[in-house]
Amino acid sequence: MASANLYLDEINFLKYLNKTECLQCGYSSCEELIDAIIAGTKKPDECPSISRNKAYAIRAVQNIKELWPEVPLIVHPRPGLAGLIELNNPGVDSPVLITGNNEYTGQVMLTVLSTTICPFFLIFVNTDGNTVDMAMIYQTLTAERIRRALEETKIEEKVNRRELIVPGLAASLKKSIEILTGWHVRIGPKCAAELPLFLSEIWIPP
Repeated sequence: MASANLYLDEINFLKYLNKTECLQCGYSSCEELIDAIIAGTKKPDECPSISRNKAYAIRAVQNIKELWPEVPLIVHPRPGLAGLIELNNPGVDSPVLITGNNEYTGQVMLTVLSTTICPFFLIFVNTDGNTVDMAMIYQTLTAERIRRALEETKIEEKVNRRELIVPGLAASLKKSIEILTGWHVRIGPKCAAELPLFLSEIWIPP
């Protein structure tokens, strides 16, 4: 069976580096260093410009590729849980992540989030079981559905900041979500496996 596109080729490690081109790693450019890290011939910890947290995030991304489930290229929606999951005892300052309620999306997200002890609120918006990319095509991930999910989960009562992190594939919804909900929207990566890098300052290893 063909595998779904999980957008691994969209991960841009380079944009998370300081790109000082200090050459202390032994390579002539940061691009060469990243290529070596991806190939497994260099460890991110060996670069003096990469913080401890970011080095772990890079390793986590590499590990996620091996850990997460095989996701088939599906034709029909596969509805999973819709609603709120609280991970690692989140508090009032914990990030709020948005995704769709496809069964495989849930498995992928939980695999990614298992690589950190950072607390999260994770809201599965009812997208009729579509993955985020398909939900954008079929318009089952909308600002209105996100507004409804915020109200139904009562997330506003659990956090101090009205800020959401939505998948990069849903970037076009940013303005309409902000107008409809009054929440600030951060655009996350297209690939869920990039979340450790996107949130590397808080992505604490287990």
